[in-house]
Amino acid sequence: MHSFLRSCGKPLWWLALLCGAWPAAHSAEPVAEQDLKAAYIFNFIQFIEWPEKQGSGNEFTVCVSPFSPLKRSLTALENKQTTRGQTIKIRHLEAATLRECEVLIVHNPDAEHVLRALRAAPQGHGVLTISDDMTFVDPDIVIALAQSDGRVVFHIHPEAATKAGLTISSRLLRLAKGTR
Repeated sequence: MHSFLRSCGKPLWWLALLCGAWPAAHSAEPVAEQDLKAAYIFNFIQFIEWPEKQGSGNEFTVCVSPFSPLKRSLTALENKQTTRGQTIKIRHLEAATLRECEVLIVHNPDAEHVLRALRAAPQGHGVLTISDDMTFVDPDIVIALAQSDGRVVFHIHPEAATKAGLTISSRLLRLAKGTR
């Protein structure tokens, strides 16, 4: 996984590859689903604009549920650089530190609790919410990841992004399996 993410010099090209726009004959070795989802999340970060946050500095914080199966795979993103030059930090999701997160990875067991805390934040809070299980649908989830026909796919909820104050690249919207 580390070498896989290290080679992500062209995020859009890699996102297209990950979304299945590249013939299967070009794949070198299979990538675990959780590692693939972590790579998607890395690329999502590159194609979304956040509102300015006071005190965020040069760090970009991804908060992940302690129950999420993505927790281990996301640690490979620790200290990677975004295209804006920010250093990615992975943190365990806690309701008390929710405002420090730019990305929230929610998982079914704790989603309601976390989203309730997020709903108390003002509109335009600047937090990208990603569900790692598309069976959980909520109006505050911006991106939902799933597996379909052996591929990882994602759906985008543009209204949730607007409510959060996020701007999603039209390139990323075109690659989505669907929008709600």
